[in-house]
Amino acid sequence: PEVLVIARVSKTVMPLRVKTGPVPSEACVVFATGSYSDQAVLSSSLHQLWAITYGSGMRNDPRYTPSDVFETFPRPEPTDRLEQIGRALDIERREMMLRRDLGLTKLYNLVNDAEITAADKDVARLRDLHVELDLAVLDAFGWTDVPTAHGFHAFRKMVRWTLCPAARVEILDRLLEENHRRAEAAPRANGLPRGTDSKDTAGRLFVD
Repeated sequence: PEVLVIARVSKTVMPLRVKTGPVPSEACVVFATGSYSDQAVLSSSLHQLWAITYGSGMRNDPRYTPSDVFETFPRPEPTDRLEQIGRALDIERREMMLRRDLGLTKLYNLVNDAEITAADKDVARLRDLHVELDLAVLDAFGWTDVPTAHGFHAFRKMVRWTLCPAARVEILDRLLEENHRRAEAAPRANGLPRGTDSKDTAGRLFVD
């Protein structure tokens, strides 16, 4: 009954939950899932970092390319914690958008504006939700040792509320290692020789 969609070109790199029925625009990427756990992972700074790094771009905005981003991103297994935080993000954010008559981009412009303080309760809550969400995704990977130090940090000419630079470097390295590990394991699981170039649903091998 519901799917997740993300604008093919956007500053937010943030999926939204929509009801099925109307045919989405070609300018949207549709994820055929209604899972709140998937929504949490795809809304995380980890996925955002991967998308900005390995996707393409249009002007100064990231361009989401499923073959280079979604198919290569090594998603963790669903957990109850991911399900809960994904649901909380969707429900609370939707209520904020309706009450304040704001679209997704305008709302996240506030979240990513360092001049907007905790006096704005909605913005403060959304920032906290994203910290909780990132910690839940890291926990699902088993990477609870990474200090996230969330704050306002620049990345690829964009300033946003996100992980600190040291955390981004460490997480990107680990994601790439996990991508390679899964891609290498897939041929063996299918009875193919080690080193065979292959792709599975969790990620594909990058050729350096």
